[in-house]
Amino acid sequence: MENTSMGYHTFAFFQKTDEEEYQVLENDFIGYMQRTKKLKRSPVRNKDKIQIGWQYTYKDDKEKGIHWLMLSSKAKNNYVTRGVLAVINQEALIENNYIRAAKDDDLKEVEEIYNRETEKISKIFLKFGSCSLNRVDPCLNIDLKELGIPCTPEQMMKLIKRGNIPRHYEERKECYDSKQRRMVSDKNSFYLESKSSVINFYWKYAKQGKKHPNYSKRESSRNVIRLEVECKYLKLYALVKNRNRESKYYESAEGLSIDEMYMRMYKGIYNPVIPIDVVLSANIYEPIIRKSIYKILRKGNYFTLDIARDIVESYHFRSSKEERMIEVLELVNESHGIAKAKSKLRENEFRRFNKALKELDDILVNPVTIPRRWDIRHIPNLLRAYYDSIYEEQLVPCQEFDAMKRIEEVLEKVKQ
Repeated sequence: MENTSMGYHTFAFFQKTDEEEYQVLENDFIGYMQRTKKLKRSPVRNKDKIQIGWQYTYKDDKEKGIHWLMLSSKAKNNYVTRGVLAVINQEALIENNYIRAAKDDDLKEVEEIYNRETEKISKIFLKFGSCSLNRVDPCLNIDLKELGIPCTPEQMMKLIKRGNIPRHYEERKECYDSKQRRMVSDKNSFYLESKSSVINFYWKYAKQGKKHPNYSKRESSRNVIRLEVECKYLKLYALVKNRNRESKYYESAEGLSIDEMYMRMYKGIYNPVIPIDVVLSANIYEPIIRKSIYKILRKGNYFTLDIARDIVESYHFRSSKEERMIEVLELVNESHGIAKAKSKLRENEFRRFNKALKELDDILVNPVTIPRRWDIRHIPNLLRAYYDSIYEEQLVPCQEFDAMKRIEEVLEKVKQ
């Protein structure tokens, strides 16, 4: 498959510098920019519109997979943090591809390109792998057409935006609606923010129209939905705490004298707390993606309300359980989403609601239902559709296997 893929698309790491190194590096960037004409720069501003540095990017599209931000900011205690942030989009850097997710297989090539480019610019730069990651964006790309999913990207975004908003997350409002006279969310994006991460499920084609309108391969993203989790430093630290010895970049200090250790520190040679190669591996990014999807979009497939109700009733649960599940299906349908349904609940009703959500997960029925006017009976869970596309046979829990058989039986009856 060309577009459907799981991996990551952007990662970044920060190299701290002292004041003298910062000035040298700044001058080196300007000198390289003037000599080669390959780079351009633009000011970087904080939330208060105060300039805190410069961004350096390549002019040539073929080299746009990497850019740097020279940053100098003062904290409330007047402590100044200086350094350079390197931001890398691996697939864009290697293949000029802004759609497909990257894998850790190509990290060696990225390392070679990064070291080669930084050596041309300045001696201040540390080697690739010497700095801790402070951001990585695991992602799942779903090309609806490739997987035969029977809905448009616009329809899929409407279902996604009816999903759950986990605790400690808020949906970002980024567009002003003159009719409603208030800020509203982007119709092509479900953008949720917390202190440690950002979860953004969006229609890739629409976003590229804003960020890369002249990208030559943009048309191939027309049916791509991207499910992305931007992990910040705090989340990454918790994920790989005390695992830096697993990194190929780890350098043991055993047997070194105090002078040798000091020299290593002086030269900026140390073992990153958040190693690049440890984080950019499938056993780290896949659970992040899976957990986020299950929290927000849930585990179940999408059905019309009538079919979802038929599936619940086909199990002949005890009456209290069946009533609870159908009640939640109807409330989410009436409220146009899980988050909106939750906002209507009183404090003592949350436990019952959340219990029903888990019970619907168990039978692979999504609480968000398909509008009847779409004339679509069934849309698969996006993560399950991805796994079905890459594995000929999957090992699934008995409960899920039974639920899938029950769904097939109910859909067959409806067809008749």
